[in-house]
Amino acid sequence: MIIWILSKIKRLKSKKNKMDNPLPLISIIVVSINNWSILVNCLNSLHEQDYPNREIIVVDNGSDEGIEDNLKAGYPDVRIVRLDKNYGFAGGNNRGIGVASGEYIALINNDATADPQWLSSMLKTVESDPGIGAAGSIVIDGNRPDRLDSYGVGIAFDGMSRQAMRGRPVPGQERPQEALLFSGCACLLRTAALDEIGLFDEDFFAYCEDTDLGLRLRRAGWRIVIAPGAFVNHYYSMTGGKFSLQKIYWVERNHFWVAAKNFPWFLLLMLPFFTCLRYLSQGYYIYRGRGDLKTFTGENALSEILSVYLKAYTDMFRKLPVMIAKRFFYRRVWRLGSIEMFRLIRKHHMSLSEILGE
Repeated sequence: MIIWILSKIKRLKSKKNKMDNPLPLISIIVVSINNWSILVNCLNSLHEQDYPNREIIVVDNGSDEGIEDNLKAGYPDVRIVRLDKNYGFAGGNNRGIGVASGEYIALINNDATADPQWLSSMLKTVESDPGIGAAGSIVIDGNRPDRLDSYGVGIAFDGMSRQAMRGRPVPGQERPQEALLFSGCACLLRTAALDEIGLFDEDFFAYCEDTDLGLRLRRAGWRIVIAPGAFVNHYYSMTGGKFSLQKIYWVERNHFWVAAKNFPWFLLLMLPFFTCLRYLSQGYYIYRGRGDLKTFTGENALSEILSVYLKAYTDMFRKLPVMIAKRFFYRRVWRLGSIEMFRLIRKHHMSLSEILGE
């Protein structure tokens, strides 16, 4: 909350200098922890952007490598936010936003590289409609350049989210396309929208925080679209790993919080049913050796997996009252009622087979 308020004050002050440059300032935030060789590729692509009025902010999320010294030596124009520990994707980005001066905030993963027209394409899209709160990118799988990593994000009726159209051919796109949610891997956010609905929820730490922020934007009446020409290559989960016990813990815990904060009340009542249905489907897929989880279950003992799920549920219920309180706090900016929100989720919802990577 304090970071949110300070960022609003800073941007209000920066508006006084807007006349110095008619082009809107875009603040690009890259959260990184170690992995200097990966970060270099990302920064090089950002320096090649064809949009001139930008600032690059690297949030060093508690690295034990000499990231700060390397940045000062090789990229003196980059602003550095050095954190004393790892605050996760949510906390790292919030601290970057807190020092940003731009009218727009661009986020990009440190394990991604952007095409030169990435920023200008997203800005053109967002400025074409004052109702657009965020623009997502066309994120390509860096290891399979003819395939998508994400085309926005979809969600299931139990609150579980996943990259939309992952693994499908890269589409041709001439106009902005509506999406339910943006992927935090690469996107552009309107700071006026963030000033209204707040920043990432740091209780999430990592995973699903972009889903939560996107749904809060949606409930406040903002549109989210995929920008044509905004191409990014993502070398998927080079930082966090595609599947790990820690990632499973975060995803299982956080997706319930997403639903508690944002879902229509009658869909919340159905949450236990849809969750059980997903678990049954997961069990069937694992038994048949199908879906993305088959490798994960083969590399980890059943007792370890069950322990992670138990911890995720325990921690989820422990903080569930806090999430319900946050739901009531954000209701003050809701413009979509329960029926409208349900229709939006239903329009873009993902099937169980899509969620499970079938």
